[in-house]
Amino acid sequence: MSLIPNTLFSRTMFVMISMIILSFIAGFFIFVIYFTRPMASSSADLFSLHINSVYQALHQLNPQQRETYLTKLESEGILYVIRDENARPGRTAERFYERVFLEYYPQKLFAKNVEIRFEFDNVFNSEKNRLVWVKVDFGDKKIWLGTPMSKFKQPFPNNLIAQLLVALVLTLVGAYLISRVIKRPLKQLIVAADELGKGNMPEPISEEGTKEFQSMSRAFNKMSKDLKALDDDRNLMLAGISHDLRTPLARVRLALDMVDNKIEKKLYDGMVQDIEDIDKIIGQFLTFVRDGVDEEFSYEDVNDIVEHVATGFQLEGKKIKLILNGIENTMIKPIAMQRLFMNLINNAWHYGRQDVEVETSMQADHICIEIKDCGDGIPASEIERLKQPFTRMDKSRSNIKGAGLGLTIVDRIVKWHNGRLEMRSRDGGGMIVSVYLPVNLND
Repeated sequence: MSLIPNTLFSRTMFVMISMIILSFIAGFFIFVIYFTRPMASSSADLFSLHINSVYQALHQLNPQQRETYLTKLESEGILYVIRDENARPGRTAERFYERVFLEYYPQKLFAKNVEIRFEFDNVFNSEKNRLVWVKVDFGDKKIWLGTPMSKFKQPFPNNLIAQLLVALVLTLVGAYLISRVIKRPLKQLIVAADELGKGNMPEPISEEGTKEFQSMSRAFNKMSKDLKALDDDRNLMLAGISHDLRTPLARVRLALDMVDNKIEKKLYDGMVQDIEDIDKIIGQFLTFVRDGVDEEFSYEDVNDIVEHVATGFQLEGKKIKLILNGIENTMIKPIAMQRLFMNLINNAWHYGRQDVEVETSMQADHICIEIKDCGDGIPASEIERLKQPFTRMDKSRSNIKGAGLGLTIVDRIVKWHNGRLEMRSRDGGGMIVSVYLPVNLND
């Protein structure tokens, strides 16, 4: 699973947010250099001035007066006092600001090598305030004096957080607008390309927007028209050839019937079979040209169509085993679907040594129709090639007559229905051809 987002909007947002984060990281270091250190130095000046003043005042008093003065400072919330000189309040400097603070603070105190510690307090002003503890030696006694940092610490620039939030919101809006501008023509192109892939001629896509999108739209529209013209020319050629061939072929068959008693029966039967094979090939040409793209969709039970087609083969004396499980009705082109099953069952019958099984079932939200035979199978490397027009397995199945259009027609019909066609080898020999049709045509 890729950690990189795969939609246009998410990737645009990802890039923009990444750039903002990088800019704020750079801004943080600038902030540390040009704000935090000066702020720590200024706070150290105020702290040292405060604690030095208190120290000088206390140093001039006798023990009793000193205690009275300390009690007053405590009651006014100016200082905290720990009278046990062996106490170890708080901790040493750990946070960045505290370490920077200590670079300046000790240098300005009333004495050198003064022990300094930090602590969080939950009582003072009902807030979590950081205390700076200083151990003071009055000669006769050592005590700890704690001063809330909030009294002297410079206020944090909260406007930076506000700027970050505003920047993130603007980034989201910008990413949405950019992706919307890009996504609209791309969506039109995707829909049109999907229709073109199904063999339909899509409506020309809008040639608006930026120059790049205009060029892309014009190129796609021109390609669609060119493909339609090529397809029309091909269909016209196939229809013309098929029609022109059937007329003389009918005359040959008529002439052959008129002289059947003058020709050896074996020779006569062979000629009749050849004429019928040619007629079937011409029929495939015409079927390929009249591809049924204009047929309307209707709500049908695929089991009924499979059973109808299989019954036709069974009436001809061909053994077709049916396993029809419960499936949902779906939107299909009934005539095209009959043609699909006729092609697949006919192929399985001819190539599969006359032992064919057809099974229907539900696979999640798809209807699955499997046609199984017991023939020689098809190499996996040949499957996609055989879906192309006029392609056949000449080496292994050269005794079967045809134009190589059967699987092409089947594949085209499956694509009309947003389905998929799969072919794989069967355990024990043979092939399994699976047709998957979505219950919802739009899936």
